[in-house]
Amino acid sequence: MGCISGWEQWCAACSGQLPLPCDVVELRVDSLPPHTTAADVLAHTCPKPLLVTVRDAAEGGMREIPAAERLSWARALLPAAAMLDWEIRNLESAPELVREAHAQGVQLVASFHDFHSTPRFQDMLCHERMARALGADIVKFAFRLNTQADMQVGLDLIAAARGPVAVMGMGGGFGPTSRILYSRKGSCLVYGYLGDTPTAPGQMSAAELTRQLR
Repeated sequence: MGCISGWEQWCAACSGQLPLPCDVVELRVDSLPPHTTAADVLAHTCPKPLLVTVRDAAEGGMREIPAAERLSWARALLPAAAMLDWEIRNLESAPELVREAHAQGVQLVASFHDFHSTPRFQDMLCHERMARALGADIVKFAFRLNTQADMQVGLDLIAAARGPVAVMGMGGGFGPTSRILYSRKGSCLVYGYLGDTPTAPGQMSAAELTRQLR
């Protein structure tokens, strides 16, 4: 997964000027300038399958976007998307978005983030079960790894999950290693940045991720 976090990067990716060493491109809509519209985005065509993310500021969004505006963005970009990321905490209040995504053949990635610590294994397992019940196709967990022991929690989660999961650690210490390890152990998505700007602490570039995974 190659993550785009800016308007110039989006335009460069769609025009072929930015290399895309990834299978899927994630567009972080919350990173775009506030005056940008969905029509502006849709005027460009991504050459790779597109994951649309309109991240809630409470879970790491790069700017505050009202809930109604986030929903409007997600719906408007569904025709261009192969996948849509929506936080688990916000799924229950967006049943129509889930139905629209599935009706258009868009996979739903239900996500959970903890930028400070590694949650308890049982807590994340409960989040995974709830996300599946609310329509998630893939459940994504990104959490801070503070100790080597935290790494095992992600491995346990991958082994116990009821369906596809994307699991990754954040932080400069264990984060990069976890992304390679979890990918090799069954995490179905691994995220790296395109261009020069990481979208999460400890994130490697998509080019480096591809090199290491190969």
